[in-house]
Amino acid sequence: MFWLPAPFVTNSIKIMRATYLAGLAMIAGLSTASAQHSTIARDAYRLRADSLVYTYLAESHAPSAAFAVIRGNDTLAYGAYGLADVDAQRPATATTIYEIGSITKQFTSAAIMKLVEQGRVRLDDDLSKYIPQFPLQGKKVTIRQLLNHTSGIHSYTSSPEWSKTWNDALSPDAIIKFVAADTFDFAPGSAWRYNNTGYVMLGMVIEKASGQKYAKYLDAQFFKPLGLRQTSYCPSHTADPTFATGYSKGPTGTVRAKFLDLSHPFAAGALCSTVGDLAKWERALAAGKVVSPASYALMSTADTLNTGRKINYGFGLEPGMFHEHKTVSHTGGIPGFATAETYVPDDSLTVVVFTNYDSETPQGLAQNLLRIAYGDAPVGKGAAPVQAAAPALSTADRDAIIGNYTLQLPGGQTLPIKFFLDGTRLMAQAQGQDANEIRYLGNYEFGVAFDPALRFTFTMDGGKATKVTLLQGGVKVDGPRAP
Repeated sequence: MFWLPAPFVTNSIKIMRATYLAGLAMIAGLSTASAQHSTIARDAYRLRADSLVYTYLAESHAPSAAFAVIRGNDTLAYGAYGLADVDAQRPATATTIYEIGSITKQFTSAAIMKLVEQGRVRLDDDLSKYIPQFPLQGKKVTIRQLLNHTSGIHSYTSSPEWSKTWNDALSPDAIIKFVAADTFDFAPGSAWRYNNTGYVMLGMVIEKASGQKYAKYLDAQFFKPLGLRQTSYCPSHTADPTFATGYSKGPTGTVRAKFLDLSHPFAAGALCSTVGDLAKWERALAAGKVVSPASYALMSTADTLNTGRKINYGFGLEPGMFHEHKTVSHTGGIPGFATAETYVPDDSLTVVVFTNYDSETPQGLAQNLLRIAYGDAPVGKGAAPVQAAAPALSTADRDAIIGNYTLQLPGGQTLPIKFFLDGTRLMAQAQGQDANEIRYLGNYEFGVAFDPALRFTFTMDGGKATKVTLLQGGVKVDGPRAP
């Protein structure tokens, strides 16, 4: 979600161009059912996994996908298909290095927790202790609120001025200045909104408290001790063939992604890794080899607002449930790349998927790789029999739906969203985000290509839509039509 977790499921990017709808990650989650454990044999799993990856590549037009699925000491699937570089016709492998976007945030939060354990940072420290130059407008913002996206500070990735500077190398201080004069989105601790500025600030806190540059601190504390040899702060320019090239969807096909200097995402989304290294990291993190079990529990458990109301986010990680097992997940997106990972502690099961394509999240693929590990049928494109065509949407019904609505999100905040025509396509666009096409399914219900479970349903009254209801992860969010 970069940095939102996935389209309409933020999480984050999580894409820096804000392809994903910020604010909905808290209602994202996998379906639940009766408790069961993963017992599928490796050979059977790999055949099904290969089919899912091939289908994803064929339908998304992503140049490549790398994947790792590990259960305990058993590697169920590990590999890559497609091209790491289309022009050079260089195949992707399991050791190809991808930009991981917002998955970076868990490394940043782990670094903060390590400093907390050492007594060099406190979760209730005021931000002004570390970044006194940032105007807090009389408010107190804590380190915890930066970690869990409840600070209320505006996200710089929504700033029109920021988008004009992608070619420039910028310092973290220059990045946060994009929102220094902005009013807060809400009072600190009173609501939740995915926020990349907060994680850039956390990188600055790490540098101030440790006396080291962010990249060097992570390398010394995490990458080298854990043997993560292919994980690093991404270079803005590289001719190293071990790195994948990033792509986007162009008017007539796949094109090179727009350049972004990697100084911009910083501690919010600037790391590179391989699927194998990330799987190793996840397991080390859960095993107490990175931070203490108490610190990991804070990172991976739903935090709360000042009111005591829970949010579906910890510190750089999203807790969830699948078949009554706890899951810990995050997604990432950055120009040219999209990523997804899920860890199931009960079965020590890790699913990681990286792609060098920012126009189709691999979250659905990662969820299907998880589903087949538990004997469930995959869902979504290429995974189910072709359904009969939905009835056509009449011009009158289409026009009755077009307009502005306000989603009433968990945590107390709202997210304006509009539905409009782009040529003949009906589009949905949340405030500050790019637009996504929605597809008519009948009975005033619409879906999206990237998430087969997501639904928009419109309530009609007198020939006009008066409300839209978003269904996701079994949770409904209403959005009345704006006046």
